[in-house]
Amino acid sequence: MAAKEAVYVQDACKSYGKKEVLKNLRMKVPRGCIYGLLGPSGCGKTTLLSCIVGRRNLNSGDIWVLGGKPGTVDSGVPGPKVGYMPQDIALVGEFTVKDAIFYFGRIFDMPEKMLEERFNELSSLLDLPPDDRFIRNCSGGQQRRVSFAASMVHLPELLILDEPTVGVDPILRERIWNYLVEITSKSNMAVIITTHYIEEARQANLIGLMRGGRLLAEESPATLLTMFQTEVLEDVFFILSQKQSEGRLDDTMAVARSNLQIQNSNTDISVASFDTTRGSTDILTKEKQTKTKNKSGYELNGKRMKSLLDKNWKQFYRNVSGMIFILMFPIAQNVAFLLAVGPDPKGINLAVVNEESFATLCPNFNFSQSAVPYDDYNCHFHNMSCRFLSYIDTPMITKVRYDALPDALEAVKHGEVVGVMYMAENFTESFEARVEEGRDIEAEVLSFSEIKVWLDMSNRQIGATVKYKLLSIFKDFQKDLLRDCNYEPQMADFMNMTTFYGKDGDTFTEYMTPGLVLTIMFFLMTLMTSQIIVTDRSEGLWDRSIIAGVSSLEISLTHFIFQIGIVLIYTVTTLTITFAIFKIPNSGSMWIITLITFFQGLTGVGFGFWISIISENVTMANVLTTGSFYIMILLSGLMWPLEGMPIVLQWVSKCLPFTIAIDSFRNVMKKGWSFDYFEVWNGFGIEITWIVIFAVVNTMLIQSKR
Repeated sequence: MAAKEAVYVQDACKSYGKKEVLKNLRMKVPRGCIYGLLGPSGCGKTTLLSCIVGRRNLNSGDIWVLGGKPGTVDSGVPGPKVGYMPQDIALVGEFTVKDAIFYFGRIFDMPEKMLEERFNELSSLLDLPPDDRFIRNCSGGQQRRVSFAASMVHLPELLILDEPTVGVDPILRERIWNYLVEITSKSNMAVIITTHYIEEARQANLIGLMRGGRLLAEESPATLLTMFQTEVLEDVFFILSQKQSEGRLDDTMAVARSNLQIQNSNTDISVASFDTTRGSTDILTKEKQTKTKNKSGYELNGKRMKSLLDKNWKQFYRNVSGMIFILMFPIAQNVAFLLAVGPDPKGINLAVVNEESFATLCPNFNFSQSAVPYDDYNCHFHNMSCRFLSYIDTPMITKVRYDALPDALEAVKHGEVVGVMYMAENFTESFEARVEEGRDIEAEVLSFSEIKVWLDMSNRQIGATVKYKLLSIFKDFQKDLLRDCNYEPQMADFMNMTTFYGKDGDTFTEYMTPGLVLTIMFFLMTLMTSQIIVTDRSEGLWDRSIIAGVSSLEISLTHFIFQIGIVLIYTVTTLTITFAIFKIPNSGSMWIITLITFFQGLTGVGFGFWISIISENVTMANVLTTGSFYIMILLSGLMWPLEGMPIVLQWVSKCLPFTIAIDSFRNVMKKGWSFDYFEVWNGFGIEITWIVIFAVVNTMLIQSKR
């Protein structure tokens, strides 16, 4: 490769699956040259440029840039030797104009004084918007000018511009071209510029006409016009495209060159051009194809990381609506859960048909006279239906009186009540006979002594809640009745249960709290991390930063460091709301609970990073996050105990990031356990294991994306 060449491409082939994008492409860009790369959309221009700057690797062939292979140690590519302006703006909307240019200048390790001078120079040349105007508030043309300035603030040896003049005022476009001509001649900088203004490319020293993954021609504009005896470059491109489709491109170029030589020999005028014959024989020799050591992608530079952290911080606090959402969303979720989930339902309508008292619900009922003992073994009962109904004065159940059983059952069918409670006209007499006669009681009398209940179990949670509430009420009714009749109340207890941990009256909210806290933390951090990184990647900022010399590890690490701060905010906010404001009981160490919650947030960051790497856009990231949310929630034991699952599914569930962590959280909160118990440590173990797995997998995926 000649030393005068900034870019040399030999027999480049690149495929995506079965689709060939570059087909044995050859290209030479001399130093001090403006090279116009022209071609329709989809012809491979962007792929070629990404290979030149080291973002993608060829399947076969060679690329040399500024004397080295892109992506190798000391090549400077990606890095400060290259300036790159992508077709997309690829700037942070929350940056000011000055922030955007200084961000790249600091990545290029420019001294602050030089950076300030270059900013002022480019601001004047390109008529940039005011320094303090946010990029998001600039017009499309203004944003492109800022992007152009950011690509050349450090005066690179190779400048690559993808459609730099789209949306730019014609006068300003002329100034940009004049500046490029001046700077290439003075500093020996090479410029590769793509444009869809074909005639605009006349100002380039060389142009490459690209179609279908190959260069049709690579000459100076004047030479091409002379070779094909036309005054319009579009005609040249049309002729070459037609001949390529016919398979006669090489013959056409040979005839055109022959005609050019004849024409030049018959005239005193010589067409000035760079010595860049298509299909050059200047092929890399074995001596030049030296072994090169690729960059690892794991480099760390303090100044670059400081710039990246500054970018992350400005993206966060200058996006007011996003910041409010990030801060308020966990609060809203926690408050909604603590208010809506767990408390006993209230106001459930239950139909009551009491044939012992038709007119009203138990008029003039005297509780103390409802059970009167009259000897050592017998008790006389009065109005027992009313006595039992008095126990149902609870906020959970609203008694609705019906005079006839068929009407009440019809109300259940229409969803007006959740069930029917029926007591026969001779309920009290039958109940007393049941006690006195024992095994000798007649079946009909036994039936009349029953409290009959029909429940709508289509809503199992409501139906089961009412069922167990009525059973509990009936047990209290029996115990009090035994006491009033001078019997031992414990005779009603056939099983004596005592709670070992927790309390018998603990709410479902307390049971759900560990699971809800950890799942909210995990998926909030997953969602936030994936959104931020996918947005950076889809807008081109990730690639542009790497082309500027930032390593993938630096970007990943600075995102992780910033997310740690968000995890801390979420952890403190969530636990404060749960335990300080809503007073959820906690029998263990708050520090251990805080650590479990914090590490769960970091696990969510790792998962969000993985989603962002495999997702092409925000929509795909959202679908993956939402889909995984339901699977993990269903398998985590949050909604239903693991013991109800098949054994294989139980093991799958235990491998999820927060299933065992939920148990550890609950062991601390309800049992007061500390680090002395393995059942607390194992929650941390599974969280740390997943953090390490995500770190390794994400690093490998980032490297393989090239």
